[in-house]
Amino acid sequence: MFWQVFLFRVALVAALVIPTPFFLTQAHADENLWGYVYGTDTLPAGANEIYLWTTSRNQKGKGNYRAWDTQLEFEHGFTDRFQASLYLNGRSHQISGGALAEDPDRRLHRGLEFDGFNVEFKYNVLSVYKDLFGLSLYIEPEYQRIDKISGERVNGFGLESKLILQKNFFDDQLALAYNLTLEPEWKKFQATGERERELELEHTVGVSYRFLPHWFAGVEGRYHAVYPEFKKRESDAYFLGPNIHYAAERWWFTFTFLPQVSGNPRIAGRNSNGRQLSENERYEYRFKIAFNF
Repeated sequence: MFWQVFLFRVALVAALVIPTPFFLTQAHADENLWGYVYGTDTLPAGANEIYLWTTSRNQKGKGNYRAWDTQLEFEHGFTDRFQASLYLNGRSHQISGGALAEDPDRRLHRGLEFDGFNVEFKYNVLSVYKDLFGLSLYIEPEYQRIDKISGERVNGFGLESKLILQKNFFDDQLALAYNLTLEPEWKKFQATGERERELELEHTVGVSYRFLPHWFAGVEGRYHAVYPEFKKRESDAYFLGPNIHYAAERWWFTFTFLPQVSGNPRIAGRNSNGRQLSENERYEYRFKIAFNF
C-alpha cells in the first residue's frame, strides 16, 4: 500500500512542479480520454511518452480483498501510424476473511512486487480526424508472475488483441469509442504445478465530452467474460462508471471509477447483490498520468 500511495504522490507532484518544456517538443500525443477504453490515436513519428498507471480492485462480497495493479510504460512512435510500448508491471494483494470463494482459507498481505512485462504494438488504419471514423489494430504479448485474483506465483503468458473504433463530433468536442478485446492466457501455478488456460473476452465503450478547455468528462462501460479451456463461458460481468480527463500541452491524466453493476454466476452465501465476484471485483479505480517528450 505504501508504494502505491508513494508512486501516486510522486506522479502528481511531478505533473504540478516540473516545467512542461522539459518533457516534450511535440504538441500531439496518444492521450487517453478514458481509463479502460482505448482511442485510435497513435504517437507521431519520433515522439515518446511515459505513462504511470495504477488500478485498485476492491471487495469480493465477503472478508477483505484489495489488489493494486501498477504499470510503468514507455511508448515510442515509429511512424505517424505505428507505435510500440514496453510495460513493466507490479502487483500487490491484501486478502483475508474468506474473500476468495475457491480458497476461503487464503490469507495474503503482500506489498508491491514485480509481476512481469508486456510489449504493445498499435497500428492506426484510419484516422479519426481525416476519415469517416478512426480504426486501429492492437496486439500485446504478456509475461506474468503473479495471478491477478489469488496473488499466487505463476508462470503465465497472454496475447491480448484489440479492434479499436472511434468517432468524433463537433470539432472533436465529443468522442465515442468502442473496443473488442480477446486475450488467450496460459498459466502454470508454481506451488502446485497446476496448469490453467482460458480466454477473456471484453467489449468496452466510452463517451467523452470536452466541457472546458483541457477538461473532458465521460462515461465508460465494460463487459468481461471468461471461457476456461477456450470452451464454454464460465462467468461474465458488466461495469459502468464515470471518468475525468485533463490534457495540458505536454502531459495529461485520467481518472476512472468503474463499479460492477451486474454479473453471473452469483455465489451462494455471499453478499453479491447480483454481481459476479469470483473473477471480478465489486468496484475498481484507475488513475493514469503521462508525460510526452
